[in-house]
Amino acid sequence: MPHVVIKAIKGASPQQLQDAAEQITAVVNKTLGKPEKYISVSVEQYAFDDWENVYNECIKDKDNILVKPVYSDPKTFQ
Repeated sequence: MPHVVIKAIKGASPQQLQDAAEQITAVVNKTLGKPEKYISVSVEQYAFDDWENVYNECIKDKDNILVKPVYSDPKTFQ
């Protein structure tokens, strides 16, 4: 039950990723009322050159994106 996926360009340390996962878990618990024991968070890291594919497949023109990025070019982030 809720499973959150973090997709990011490589660069964050394992500790940063762990901290983010724990904070996301706490927010999901607080805002959705789901017990932490039922929440899972995974991380998928990508090379910079692969981000355009992630953007096109998972973000661009998707109706389920609740917080949209302010860039439209995944190569330059502009």
